[in-house]
Amino acid sequence: MSMRAAYILASVMSLWGIFLNTGDVRAMSLDQMKTLTGTALLDLRIDAVLQRCGLPAAIADSVNLPEKRKTIRWNDAQMNLSSMKWEVTYSRQRDLPIHQDGWINPGSGSVACLTDLSALVLYAKGDVGILTVKKRADNKGYLTSYPVPDSLYAAHQVIGLTGSWGEGVPITKIQEQYGKPDEVLASAGGIKHYRYWVVARKDAMPVSVHAVDFEMMDAEKVCTKYTVRTSGFEFVQEKFDALLRQWERDYVLD
Repeated sequence: MSMRAAYILASVMSLWGIFLNTGDVRAMSLDQMKTLTGTALLDLRIDAVLQRCGLPAAIADSVNLPEKRKTIRWNDAQMNLSSMKWEVTYSRQRDLPIHQDGWINPGSGSVACLTDLSALVLYAKGDVGILTVKKRADNKGYLTSYPVPDSLYAAHQVIGLTGSWGEGVPITKIQEQYGKPDEVLASAGGIKHYRYWVVARKDAMPVSVHAVDFEMMDAEKVCTKYTVRTSGFEFVQEKFDALLRQWERDYVLD
């Protein structure tokens, strides 16, 4: 790569919040992100989550039409859920808001995967197929397909999560640990989101992108929750596509 291309790459990486290893504090690394409770569940299917974490306190369903749901079971638990988006909530509290559209655990939900959290919400996308590769009958290459599992639990994949701490963490401590955020986004109610873009690369090529947001009340300067999103969210996929196009311009088309 030419010096000019290297300069352009460095400028673009800085613009996107990706810092070169120059001794300065860099953006959050993938290993740092993985220390956040719940991130080991990202990309898992809900059946695998239930096997690992047990039954949640509730599953909210994005579909409010009974005819769009079907009765499914997990061990002794019976649920009426759809093939669309779910929010799976694990919580130490028993007084959760009632989800009319979904399933409420009549007993105590498991807290096995909460560790240091008071609550963990998993965002699951439905109708997600599983990559299947088969050799062609004529031995000329392979055929790929993405069949959707019959089980709704297996067809739902975790694409994001929100973890809540029982006690707030000062935003100064967050920045001491992860560096300055790549973006600070303001929303209603005096809430700010400190966003870190976590980019994993193989050599120079980006292979995954996550958006990690720490939510802070501006008046208190204390963070009470964080949200991690994968490329299953459109804006994260757009970020990944932009980084991949930049890599192609700098390393493939140069």
